[in-house]
Parts: sequence; structure tokens; C-alpha cells
Amino acid sequence: MKIVRLLYLYFSCDKISIRKTGDVMQSLISKIFMSTLRLIFHSPLSDSSKLSDNAAKLTKDKKSKYKPSKNFIHSKHTTDDVKYEKLINRNCKTEKVILMIHGGGFKIELNDFYRRLAEKYSKLFCGATVINVDYGRFPEHQLPSQMHDVVKVYLHLLDEGINNSDIVFIGDSAGATLAMTSSLWVRDNGYPMPNHIVCFSLWADATSSGDSRITNAYTDPFYGIAKHKKIEDNLHLLRRISKYVLNVDRTDPYISPLFGSFEDFPKVTLICGTAELDESDNDRVYEKLKAAGADAELHKFEGMCHCFQLFSFLPESKTAYQIVKRRIAEE
Repeated sequence: MKIVRLLYLYFSCDKISIRKTGDVMQSLISKIFMSTLRLIFHSPLSDSSKLSDNAAKLTKDKKSKYKPSKNFIHSKHTTDDVKYEKLINRNCKTEKVILMIHGGGFKIELNDFYRRLAEKYSKLFCGATVINVDYGRFPEHQLPSQMHDVVKVYLHLLDEGINNSDIVFIGDSAGATLAMTSSLWVRDNGYPMPNHIVCFSLWADATSSGDSRITNAYTDPFYGIAKHKKIEDNLHLLRRISKYVLNVDRTDPYISPLFGSFEDFPKVTLICGTAELDESDNDRVYEKLKAAGADAELHKFEGMCHCFQLFSFLPESKTAYQIVKRRIAEE
């Protein structure tokens, strides 16, 4: 069970590229890795409905051992009762600021994995300053309070004189949801929007109505089911409604961005795998973005799981980050 616990922690800490045109073959190492994940998480010893709960327990109140690498300055701050962390690169060669929103099913606190990932983002994007939002966790903080936490930090950056055209939102999983919902709120309330939104494995539909909830039932290693199980007997898992949206309007765009409108939206880059249950969330959001005239790209990676880019040893992870680097460099 040790390897299961380590994978929970690593994932929490939660197709090579296309532009909605087609998928590219999966690398051999990724095929082996995805098969291994399915072997572990589709076993009788694993309960996919408790993945984020177990990851939250592993990271809750865990003392940070993070020490910034050479040439980085790390500091902790609070604005309007919301905690955030700032990472400054002494080798900064850009005005860009990355507003980083971590994943983890709204239950996992900001941890050392994401602090190290912030360094990676900074190095990747010409030494950009990275702001890591430490939003409130469920169940102590109910949705959509996490969205408001992100908005508060973003508006604070604007108050500090940072130009909205220099700010890029980057989020994975639940963090990608918050990147989109907070942008909707900012637009709806008349504030200047960030220049670019980057979403890794966007979860956009709290009603769990997407087709890929069924078509990817056997391929998603984390939230899917073993091949010997019948889909019709496991719809309660495949189309389950998460605890954190049981008592809210699941079609509220500030909960499920899929149900929002995307007029006057900034540039958006969506990256996901074709093996994840939420693949169709990304498809549908992309189509709505394009219909609204947004500068949107969807890059889908063949056979890859939810938030595959967090496994940095995979070739697809490197490619995904290079796509984002290119998109940001275009600005």
C-alpha cells in the first residue's frame, strides 16, 4: 500500500499537442505508466471516490520543508484574509506574473509540491514572478468561497499596480476550475481580465453529464473502473456528484464554468488527456470559447490521465509545458 500512498501524495501535490484537430500517438513510457496506474487504482484495494479525501489527509497540516532554490526569493502574505505566497526570480526577464491556482478537489492545502512547481513555472516563463493562492479548503469553506479567494488575490495584484495584461492564470484540476470561474466573476463585475488563462485537466461540469464519463470509464486510472466491471452497475461512480457541490446549484457558472458565457474572454489554453473522465468538459468549454470568438486552443494528449503533466518524467509532460511556454511567448 506504500506505493498507493505515495502516488496519492504525488498526484495531489493534487495526443501530443493538437489544436482540436487530432491526436498524436502516446509514448511507450506513458503507456507503461498509465497501465501501472490502472493496475493500482482499479484494484479492489483502491476506492476512487475517496482519492481527494485521502490525499487531503496525507497533506493536511504537514510541516513545510520547502526552501527556495538559488536565485529565488519566497515570501508569505495575506490580503483580505486570504493567504498567498510570492516567488520572485532574481533572474527575471519579463513583466509577466503567474497567478497559480493549485488542484486537489478543493480539499488539499497549498503544499511543497506546488511550491516547487512554482519554481518550474518561473524558469519556464523567463523568470516570471509566481503568486501561489492558498485558498480555503472544503468542507470548512464551502464553494464558491474558493473562487472569491482567488478573485481577492487577483484584485490585490491590480491594486499593487500590476497590469492585468501581464497576469496569467494557471490552474490544474480544481485549480483550473477556479481559474475559469474567477475570470467569469471578474468579467461580470466589470474588472479588467487577466491576459491569459491556462487550464490543465479542467473540471467544468459539476453535473457530471459529459460523454467521456462513460466512454473513458475503463481508461481513466484514477476515477474509472476495472474492465471486468459493468458500466451500468457503476454509474454512481462514473457520474457521481462530488460532496462539495451537493448543496449548491450545480449549473451555476461560478461552480461549473461550462454553463457560463465566454464573450469578451481572454486567451485560453486547455490541456487534457484522452483517458480522463472529464475529457468532454474540455471539449465543450473549448467549443463555447471558439463560438464566443475567444483565442482558444485545446491540446489533447492520447491515452493520458487527469493532470498527467504533474508527472514531469513523462515526455508528454514536457510537451505540455512547451505548449504553454509558446502560448505565453506569443503575447
